[in-house]
Amino acid sequence: MKNFKLFIFFGTFLCIFVSCSPSQKITYNLDKVQPNTESVGIIVSVQPFGDLRSESEINQNQLNAKRMVETINEKSTCINADKLYKVPVGTQMADIFSQYLNKRMYFGEVVLNQKNQADYYITANIKHFIGQQEFSSAAAVGSHFGLIGALVTANVKTKGEIIIELTDIAIYDKEDNCIAQVGDFKKEFSGEFPADASCSCIYRNINNCLAEFNEELGKVLFHAVKIAAK
Repeated sequence: MKNFKLFIFFGTFLCIFVSCSPSQKITYNLDKVQPNTESVGIIVSVQPFGDLRSESEINQNQLNAKRMVETINEKSTCINADKLYKVPVGTQMADIFSQYLNKRMYFGEVVLNQKNQADYYITANIKHFIGQQEFSSAAAVGSHFGLIGALVTANVKTKGEIIIELTDIAIYDKEDNCIAQVGDFKKEFSGEFPADASCSCIYRNINNCLAEFNEELGKVLFHAVKIAAK
């Protein structure tokens, strides 16, 4: 029985490390987003975010990873490997942010990458968009025992850290005049995150953290635009 468990465990590892990993998206459920009580009746364009992540040493593991599980500091670690994002991260982050702003109804309309059609447009650069957490051997083994294994490991969590930061956030009018320099906006999340056998959990976890990030950033930008539009 012991040898059988070891076979399953290492078989799972082989599957994770060798098989092709599915492409990942930066998105989350917007169904619970409620309209704001105030609105500014203008068109705002969110431009695709620039990407400065290569300039920071702490981003290198994520940028160089080929799979969603890598060995970091001699430990198997789930990481949101950049290579699995088939659409550029800057485009995806700007897209989901524009969708969020539309659902929040802060403005008359929010569009993506259409600054020539907008009253104002928003620019920013990505400094950090990195998530990593400990690989769960319990979830890996449990995945081979069908429904029972899934039930036993359904609430498995592992320690992790997520950092999301945009820098050089600015708002421009249609004449390309900068009407507000918002600067940098950063949030760090650490603690226990839901885990799974394949490590795709880290992509869901960073997307969920991005939802909170966007909610707070949206408030900041709404107030900046409201002041500028007076």
